[in-house]
Amino acid sequence: MNKYLILVNKTHACPKNDFTLVPVVSDYKENVYLEKNTAQAFTKLQAFVKKQGYQIEAESGYRSKEYQEKVFKEVEQEKGLAHTLMYVARPGYSEHQTGLAVDFCLKDENDYHVDFEMESHPVLDIVADNAYKFGFIIRYPKGKEDITGYGYEPWHLRYVGDVAALITSQNLTLEEYLERL
Repeated sequence: MNKYLILVNKTHACPKNDFTLVPVVSDYKENVYLEKNTAQAFTKLQAFVKKQGYQIEAESGYRSKEYQEKVFKEVEQEKGLAHTLMYVARPGYSEHQTGLAVDFCLKDENDYHVDFEMESHPVLDIVADNAYKFGFIIRYPKGKEDITGYGYEPWHLRYVGDVAALITSQNLTLEEYLERL
């Protein structure tokens, strides 16, 4: 079985993994790490997007359980528990703990646009239409909130390797794909 098909969601805790984490160069943020093949694939996706006239940067990659707890608490204080539960994983249940998930942001001249600030920007369509070519899926697609348990996040990519094309072409979530196996 593909070692990248780890299911981490609201009911499946992040298993202990032995992935090698490597630093990702990001103009947006220092100390972003991803699993080795995920990092290489993201770099290739960035180059592809750049050829389309846009620049994306890694905004968030690997997160320790402790860091995820900090993120969860900060968002809860800022936006409330209901919003937090829809968009932020509880510590121990975050895909970011695997090193296989990356949130990207858009660099537009000297400004960075993160999360919902990119809403309706063409770069989201470019990434959505091409991420599978680099082994990524949009992990939390629109209209699948009842399956993933999370709101639509077109900036949250999950590396799954070669099966990304199949998952994307059949409009599946990772949960749906794994259920069919």
